[in-house]
Amino acid sequence: MPSSHASDFMGTEPVHRLLRRFALPAMVSALVNCLYNIVDRLYLGHAVGPDAIAGLALTMPYMIVLTAFGMMIGQGSGAMVSLMLGEKKPEEANRVLGQALAMYLLFIFTFQALGLIFLDQTLRFMGTTGSALPHARAYLQIILWGNIFQHLSFGGSNIVRAEGDSLTAMGVIVLGAVMNIILDPIFIFGLGMGIRGAAVATILAMAISSSWVMLHFLRGKAVRLHFRNVRIHWHLFWRVISIGLAPCVMQCLNSVIFIFYNRGFLQYAEDDAQATLYIAAFGIVNPILMTLLMPAFGINMGAQPIIGYNTGAKLYGRVEKTLKLAQTLGTAICVSLAILCFLLARPLVSLFCRSEDLIQVTTHGLRVAVLGLSFIGVGIITSTYYQSTGRATVSILVGCLRQGVVLIPMLILLPMLGGLKAIWWAGPAADALAGFLCWGLLFHEIRRLRRLQQEDAPRP
Repeated sequence: MPSSHASDFMGTEPVHRLLRRFALPAMVSALVNCLYNIVDRLYLGHAVGPDAIAGLALTMPYMIVLTAFGMMIGQGSGAMVSLMLGEKKPEEANRVLGQALAMYLLFIFTFQALGLIFLDQTLRFMGTTGSALPHARAYLQIILWGNIFQHLSFGGSNIVRAEGDSLTAMGVIVLGAVMNIILDPIFIFGLGMGIRGAAVATILAMAISSSWVMLHFLRGKAVRLHFRNVRIHWHLFWRVISIGLAPCVMQCLNSVIFIFYNRGFLQYAEDDAQATLYIAAFGIVNPILMTLLMPAFGINMGAQPIIGYNTGAKLYGRVEKTLKLAQTLGTAICVSLAILCFLLARPLVSLFCRSEDLIQVTTHGLRVAVLGLSFIGVGIITSTYYQSTGRATVSILVGCLRQGVVLIPMLILLPMLGGLKAIWWAGPAADALAGFLCWGLLFHEIRRLRRLQQEDAPRP
C-alpha cells in the first residue's frame, strides 16, 4: 500500500521552493500543451490555407466543451486527491483515482455518439462559413473517435501533479506534444491528408501519452489504480463534481464566447469571404494568446496541490504565502509577455500564413487582444484558489465573472457601436473589469487566512 507520508513534504518544504518545484514543470507542460493548436495551424496554414485555419477555429467551441467536462473530472479529482493526502487518507485518494477513470469512460462514449449524430447541425449553430465547414467536419469526424486518449492524458496528468509528482505530469504532456509535432507533417504533408491528417496525428500522440499515465498509476506511489475502484463512489462523486464544476463552467463559457465571436464576424462582415478571414484570424490570435497565458497557468497548476494539501492540513500561513506568490509571479509574467507580443505581433503572425490580408487582420487583432493580458493572471489564480480549497460555488462565480458576466455583453454591444473591428476590443475590456474585481476578492481572502491562522495558533 502506498505510504500515507508520500506527500508530507508539501506541508514542510519552503513555499517558494515548492512553487518552483511544481510550477516549472507545469509551465513546460502547459506551454507544450499549446503546441497542439499552434503546430496544427502552422502546418495547415501552409499546406491548405486560411480556409483550413478557419475550419480548425470553428471546431474550437466543440473541442472546448469536450475539454470542459474532462477538466471537471481531472481537476476535481486532482483537488480531491490533494485534500485526501493532506488529511492522511490514501485509500480515499485511490478511490478518487479509480472513479475518475470510470467517469471518463462514461462521459466520452456518451458524448462521442451524440457528437457524431448531430455534427453538422452543431457546426452550423456555432457560426460556420461555407468554405470552412468541410474542414471543420473532416477534423471532428476523426478526433471524436480518439478523444478518450486526450482526457486520460490531460486529466491523468492533473492527478499525477496533485499527488506531488510534477516531473511525471510534465513528461506525459511533453511526450504527447513531441509525438504530435513528429506525426503532423507525416500525415498532413507526407500522406497528403490535410486537416484529417492533423486529427489522426493528434489521436495517435494522445494514445501514446495516455499509456504512460496508465502505467504510472498501475505502479503507484502516493496514489495507485486498483480496478476494483473503477466505479462510482457516491460519497466522493458529488464532491469531485462540485469542485471540478468551476473549470467546467469556465470552459463551457469559453465555448459560448467562441460562438459569439464567430457569429459576430459573420454578422458584421461584408460577405462570407471577409467573415472567413476574420474567423481564421481569431483562430490564430486565440492560440497565441493562450500560449502567452501558459506560464500563468503553469504557476496556477503548481500552486494547486500546495494550496489543497495545506488547506487540508490547516496550515493557513503557507496557503497565504502560496496565494500571494502565485498572484505576483503570474501578473508579472503576463505583463512582460504582453509587451513583447505587442512589439513582435507581425513577424509572429507571419509564421502562420502567406496571405497578406490575413496577416494584416490578425496582427491588428493580436495587438488589441494582448492589452488585456495583464489582468487575466489574477483571475486565473483567484478561481483556482477557491477550487483548491473546496469552495466550488465561489470558484464558479469567479470563473463566470470574466467570461459570462462581462465579456458576452461586450461582444454584443461593442460591434453595435464600432462595427467589425470593435469585436477585438471586447476581450481586453472584460479582462480589465474582471481583474479589478478579483484583486478585491484576493485581498479579502488574505485577511480571512490571517484570521484563521491566529485562531489555530497554539495558546500560551
